Amino acid sequence: MKWYKKLYLGESIKQAKWVRFKIAYGRKPEGYYCIALSANDKNLLDIYPSLLLRKPVLDTNEIYILGLASTKKEAFNVVATIIEDVYVHTRGFDIKAYLGIT
Repeated sequence: MKWYKKLYLGESIKQAKWVRFKIAYGRKPEGYYCIALSANDKNLLDIYPSLLLRKPVLDTNEIYILGLASTKKEAFNVVATIIEDVYVHTRGFDIKAYLGIT
């Protein structure tokens, strides 16, 4: 997994470093949602339950996480915030260019 340096966080996330550690190395990182750049070019963002990111079926090397949330509703709010920031500043939807991701 790759992590954006200035993560977008849901209101209930207080310690982003601890949550990142739990998702990357914890045994059962339940209760969090990760907002990532979409693997599909037709979509903007994907929302992954944190437990899914620890499954061997998913190739996590290609996942670039931009935000964290504690609930699904909060994850949708974080997605809306990211898209709104990108659109307000660029009048477009190129998230990678706005965030400086290559």
